[in-house]
Amino acid sequence: MQTTCIACGFHITHEIYHGDNHPLSVLHLPRTKAQARDALKLPMNFRSCARCGHIFNVEFDYYKIPYEDDSNLMYNKARMWMKHMEGLVEELVGKYDAKQKTLVDIGCGDGGFLKILLERNLGNRCIGFEPGVEAANAAKNGLEVHKDYFIPERDLKSIRPDFLICRHVIEHLKSPLTFVSEIAYWCNVYDVFPLFLAESPRIDNAIEQGRINDFLYEHPSNFTQRSFQFMFETGGWDVVDIRPAYGDEVVVAVTRPRRSEHLKALPHTAKSYSDSLRKLKQNVGSAMAKLADSGRSVAFWGATGKGSAFLNIFDLFDHAWPVVVDSDYNKVGRFVPRTGQEIHPPEYLVENPVDTIVITTQWRAEDIAWEIQNRRIPCREILVLVGQELQPLNGRGDGGR
Repeated sequence: MQTTCIACGFHITHEIYHGDNHPLSVLHLPRTKAQARDALKLPMNFRSCARCGHIFNVEFDYYKIPYEDDSNLMYNKARMWMKHMEGLVEELVGKYDAKQKTLVDIGCGDGGFLKILLERNLGNRCIGFEPGVEAANAAKNGLEVHKDYFIPERDLKSIRPDFLICRHVIEHLKSPLTFVSEIAYWCNVYDVFPLFLAESPRIDNAIEQGRINDFLYEHPSNFTQRSFQFMFETGGWDVVDIRPAYGDEVVVAVTRPRRSEHLKALPHTAKSYSDSLRKLKQNVGSAMAKLADSGRSVAFWGATGKGSAFLNIFDLFDHAWPVVVDSDYNKVGRFVPRTGQEIHPPEYLVENPVDTIVITTQWRAEDIAWEIQNRRIPCREILVLVGQELQPLNGRGDGGR
């Protein structure tokens, strides 16, 4: 069960409508009376986000809906609805200069919306993504059609659109915030910043008027105007315009990905760090092998937390490296998880001196070195990780044995 808001990620919600289980009401309509009587009923458990007001079905299961096998039967030819779509097209052309541009309609259905634009012969390239059976009709309406889901990482890079359009799709998604966030991320990575026209049913009227039949299983998301805006802003978009339309029954947002220069650097940083870790493990493995071959005795200082992580990452087990000490007497007599060494107090190294002390935690290295010197613990060298190498601390072998 989804417990956090799918539009903004907040974790406190209020029950708003927990009705009886209902069948699908729009998609996969039964073809016989018997099929209708036996229709699968699905849970209707809607809660409202305490922060953004988004209303969502906490028991929604996307895989219960056969989008790829049947059409989402939405009637698009009514006079006022056609006038609404024509108005949006006029806005794209007149206000946002959608001429000789590349437009991508995500979940385009039969392609009716972009068909209106194509009929203006403005030199636009109109591309639709539609995984369902309506893809064939979209092609007949003149769109360049991909019978597939829109995948931002793949499609933003190859198409580099000037406009994205997504109408009456987002309310069907299990994770709408993830959807818009992912698009914004890849836009930044590929340095492509399309204008995004998004539209969804607006639940505000239903709440204000006490309506109940607006809640459909196919719509896990029921956006208020506030939650629609909140989702885009949270997901990395600047909202250029947002407003109710079509008798205040839908919300239309025009947004653009927010430029976040650090996002382009993060993949390179991650790869560089990953590559450095492989080199680090190799270097430390080689250094420990040389210590073992040299016959020098070794103790590790720092047994838990970062110290335990150090011993485990480099597979420094007790049978080969038995001596581990720690400054914290509460840990003495316990054992390092997995690698198995008994944890000794610092005085152990006075009574049982070693040649080399390896400090396992960089952030405490200076404190530990001071403690070694203050306790007059003898050793030839103190080693600590510096960058990708085990190096003598400050170039000294404290203890002067």
